[in-house]
Order: sequence, then C-alpha cells, then structure tokens
Amino acid sequence: MTPKPIEELTPEQLALIPIIRDEWIRIALDTTPIDKQKAEAAICLAYECAELEPPKEILWFDNPVDAAIYVISTRAWDAVKDDIEVAVTGGIREVVMVSVRETVSYSVCYDVENAVRIAVEDAINPTVWLTICDAVDVAVWDAKLDRVGYTSGDVFRDVECLAFYAYFDAIGFDFSKAKGLFATAKHCGWWWAFKDVAVAIPKPSVIRLDDRGRLHSEGVPAVAYQGFNVYAYHGVRLPEKYGSIHPEKWQSQWLLEEDNAELKRVLIQGIGYDRICQELQAIELDSWQEYTLLRIDSNIDIEPIYLLKMTCPSTGYIHALRVPPDIVTARDAITWVNWGIAPEEFAVQT
Repeated sequence: MTPKPIEELTPEQLALIPIIRDEWIRIALDTTPIDKQKAEAAICLAYECAELEPPKEILWFDNPVDAAIYVISTRAWDAVKDDIEVAVTGGIREVVMVSVRETVSYSVCYDVENAVRIAVEDAINPTVWLTICDAVDVAVWDAKLDRVGYTSGDVFRDVECLAFYAYFDAIGFDFSKAKGLFATAKHCGWWWAFKDVAVAIPKPSVIRLDDRGRLHSEGVPAVAYQGFNVYAYHGVRLPEKYGSIHPEKWQSQWLLEEDNAELKRVLIQGIGYDRICQELQAIELDSWQEYTLLRIDSNIDIEPIYLLKMTCPSTGYIHALRVPPDIVTARDAITWVNWGIAPEEFAVQT
C-alpha cells in the first residue's frame, strides 16, 4: 500500500529550510582551497552511487577554461552526453525526484522548491555563476575551437538542485544515491565525467560581491583562478582592459572608442558625469546662477548627453546630473531635477 503523501511540514522541518538554504549558498560561493584527496574520493563516490566503475584517472586543470578546452579539443565532446553523464547526474536526479513525488504533496514540494532551490539559484546564478559561465564561454570561443554547441553550463555544478535534494535528505529521506553529488559540490570545483577519465578544477581562490550579491571588484578580479580571471562591475562582466584598472583611473576617452552600450553605461557610472564634463569638453548651452546646462556632442551614448552642472558656491565642488535631451534652459533642467518644482519655488519651500 502506497503511504499517504506528506501534506505539511513540522515546525522542526520548517526551521531547517533557512539552514539548508544558507549552507548551500555558502557551498556555492566557497573559495576554500580544496583537498584533492577528498575531491577525488567525492568524484569516485559519485560514480559509485551511479553503479559505475570509478574513473581510472582524474585530470586536474587550474581553471575552467583550460579544462573546457581539453574536454572539447582532446576528447570527443559527445562523450559528455553519453551514458556516463546520464547515470552520474540525470539518472540520480530522476531517482531522487521520484522519491519526492511519491512521498510529498505537491504543495509541500512547491514550497520547498521556492524556499530552497529557487532561493539558492537567485543568490548565485543571475550575476555570479552566469557571469563566470559567460566569461568561460567567451574564452573558449576565442580559442577558435570547432564546437559551437558547447556551453560551460554543461558542467556538474547544479548547486541549487542539490540544495533541494539536501533538504529532503536532512528531514529523513533516503537520498544516499545523491551523496556523491553532495560530496563533489562541497570538495570540488566544476567537473566532467567520462567512462575512464574525470576532469576537474579547484574552486576559485576569490569571489568578490557587492552589497546586493552581484560580482563586483574595482581594479582586481571579481573571480580568480590560476591563469584565468573574471572582472565585473556591479554584476556586469568587464573585459580585462577595464576591469584590471580602478574606476578612479578610467578614462572618458574610452567612451568614444567603446561600441557596447552596456559597457558604456558602466563606464559612465564609474567615471561619473563630473569627470566626463571636464575631460570631454562639454559645450555650455545655458546658465542660471550657479547652474549650467551642458551638452556632450561625442557619440558616447544612444542619445545625446545633456547635463546640469552645479557648482557649490562655498566649496567650488562641481557635480553633474544627466537630464533629458529635450531640455533647453538651465532653469528647465533644475525644475526637472527637482521633480517639477521651479527653482524659485523650491528655494521658498526649503
């Protein structure tokens, strides 16, 4: 007789949700140097859980680009999609999900998925792992390898799903089939499984985030491996020519040379309109008291850049704010900046 599905989690089980969620976010962002002996044992355990012979050899590479290039150029890429990959990952996940579907109601499964799997995914994927994967894919593409279908998302680092499985494992489900994948997530970086050989890399030595959890660094790598770095500014991946230089030293002239609109936006944000005005010789259109309406004719953005420059009478400090390009006077710009309040009226109100 099939047991009745679990319709509601106990208070103790509910209390485990944030614990498991936070643990797997930490695992995903861990930069602790790996212990290769533990990592290789974890990889062999993943094969064992899939009822496969362990690999005869585990090849280590310093970074995901070198590993991916080896996988594509040295070994048949189709091997990644063979029965080994299916058994080690897909097959195990199917066994795990069948267990959940047979013993947990849809509503409970849905709640746990949102609170654990999607929460972990939201914390690490949009601007962390997707940014890293994008950088790896570009590097592989730049290597001019004849493998159009490759993406770094094919590697075994599906941490958000493992977090979901780990929750049910923690509340008493028999998820012993997944323990090899749990172990590889904790002790390895990315890895690939083949019939006789596994390919693996260490975890990154550095992951730097801003206060919103986005990859971010200023003049140093946001993600660092030996021989491969990823640069990012508040979640936007930067080429090394920008990312390796602190924003205080970015040059307004770069805006004239950069074609990518998103990178232009980041450069504008990092340089600031104050410096752009000074370095690109903005044209004065109108002035009112200590305010000046400026225009930059250089083709550095999709539409012309109009700026309201404000000079503090006491300190002489210059600040600039961007205003719509249809504004024709400094007073109109001040009114727009003050949410429709004319400068004289604003002065009375303050």
